[in-house]
Amino acid sequence: MKVPRTVGFILLSAFVYLLFATTLYNLFVNYLVFLFVFVFFTIGCTYTIVRIYFEEVKGQPTIDITDKSSLILFGMVAMGAYAAYGLNIMLDSAVLGTGIIGVAAAFLVKPYQVPIYCGAFVGMSSPELFGFWQFSLATVVASGIFVLAKDIFNGYGGKLGTIALSGALVSTVLLRGVFLDGSSYGMVEQLLIMMFSVFAAVVTYSVSIRFKTGPVFASGILGVLFGVLLPLIFPENGYTYAVVVIGASFVGMSGTNRFKDELPMFMAGVLFGLIFIFSAPYFGGAGGKLGTIAFMSVLSVKGIMVIFENMRPVKADC
Repeated sequence: MKVPRTVGFILLSAFVYLLFATTLYNLFVNYLVFLFVFVFFTIGCTYTIVRIYFEEVKGQPTIDITDKSSLILFGMVAMGAYAAYGLNIMLDSAVLGTGIIGVAAAFLVKPYQVPIYCGAFVGMSSPELFGFWQFSLATVVASGIFVLAKDIFNGYGGKLGTIALSGALVSTVLLRGVFLDGSSYGMVEQLLIMMFSVFAAVVTYSVSIRFKTGPVFASGILGVLFGVLLPLIFPENGYTYAVVVIGASFVGMSGTNRFKDELPMFMAGVLFGLIFIFSAPYFGGAGGKLGTIAFMSVLSVKGIMVIFENMRPVKADC
């Protein structure tokens, strides 16, 4: 069964704009001074998405979602989801569970580490939000969307998390679930969130690219290390900071085909921290929200970079 690439493109884009819309609404109601900044980044994100459509979607071959390779990818996403969800419950830490799955997949099943890690983001969903059947539906939806979107947006960190969030949102809506209440953060907490966001985004990219470990291992190992250390160092809010670290590490999973060095990762890390803070009231407990924030951040930064590059005056030949 062949499906146009447009389907996967529309689905991923729609969930990005859904989170953007809720964040902008929160800014409009509570933080009006930041609203125009985020409108600026929304323009950047839109610019990138439009370019992706014309470069990677329009006129490209359809995707056969029932061939052997697609079915294997579907199964690998599902396997990663159930494994991470089980570890999440056992360890009482979605950060540790996801990090362990990432590291294990990078070492043991390297050809399928990406779909397995994508599934792990579904597995980050809170057991308080998802029972077994609701989680299973989220897994099926995310696995299907992974297959539909496997050939687009590659190299942009956070794509996998956006796929996971799509499954979580569809499942919650269809089964009439209720998202968990979000959090609010004080000034010190916000500063630490920003610091850990930038740190994780830059370090993940550096470990992945400079040390040639690959993005899945680089993100997973940060999840394992900081999932253990930060709750010990900060007994009150350490787990929140660990969540920020693994979330911002998804920014750093971007490839050199999209970003050539760490500077854009620094910028996207800053944006990740801001969106994490301002989107806190929405979609609590849904796996993939962190990845979607990362996806929004890298798409926005890429778009802004390209817009400014195109605005530079062209030097005339002498």
